[in-house]
Amino acid sequence: YLVTKRDSKKKITSVLFPRYHQLDATRQLVKTVLAEGSGQKYLIQHSAGSGKTNSIAWTAHFLSDLHDENNQKIFSTVLVVSDRNVLDNQLQEAIFDFERISGVVATIKGEGGSKSAELAEALSSDKKIVVCTIQTFPFALKAVQELAATQGKRFAVIADEAHSSQSGAAATKLKQLLS
Repeated sequence: YLVTKRDSKKKITSVLFPRYHQLDATRQLVKTVLAEGSGQKYLIQHSAGSGKTNSIAWTAHFLSDLHDENNQKIFSTVLVVSDRNVLDNQLQEAIFDFERISGVVATIKGEGGSKSAELAEALSSDKKIVVCTIQTFPFALKAVQELAATQGKRFAVIADEAHSSQSGAAATKLKQLLS
């Protein structure tokens, strides 16, 4: 859990450790996933200003490294989906801050071309964590379904829905995947 924040010269500027509710939520979620396996749905609620972004980052990293009793990875990739670009950037920064090994996290920004193609590529590669917006996600739905069917990949989806309207086409596609 311990995360150090560093400045541009790599000097430690602060140390971050979770608050009790963050520690409890992530531990309970990991314990439950180990007991129940993949394919379940869970809801974690946070009030405004309670550290939801860091809770998501810790959860993404823990789920990406989670193994069952036979030492098999439970999830091939953890997909973190947010509904607004500002939140997407916050999540990307937090998840990168928590990254211990370079190359674990892929962020979908569309800098090299199409966001949907970039997302599909990240999902089919061995990236442990992929961060994108809900607007990009529907384009990769087919890729996720094909990878699950043909390669047996399992995905954990962490959907940050605190600010979403829940009525758009993108939210409908995300719900379709999760069902």
